[in-house]
Amino acid sequence: MHLKKKLGANIRKYRKLNKMTQEKLAELVDVEINSISSIETGKFFPSPDNLVKIANALDISLSDLFTFYNSSTCESYIEEINKNIAIIQNNKEKLGAINTFIKHIVSLS
Repeated sequence: MHLKKKLGANIRKYRKLNKMTQEKLAELVDVEINSISSIETGKFFPSPDNLVKIANALDISLSDLFTFYNSSTCESYIEEINKNIAIIQNNKEKLGAINTFIKHIVSLS
């Protein structure tokens, strides 16, 4: 997968984790909604200024945008899960949903 597609997938992932629409992200970054769509699909690469605005809007670091996981080991899955939990650490509703999901998965074992 090319860098533009990986970056776009990460932006989409973090946007959805934040329960944010493309329209809201576009508003926060001060671009058109079709620009966000084009970035998320890997058609376009955002400018350096817009990369900073996107990271700020998603409340993540620039390095998070460029951290791509090939989650093929338990350790890499744990690292990715911990990063995602850190993003929502102050959101009781999201943490509760994750906890319920984990309990369900564990009960299937």
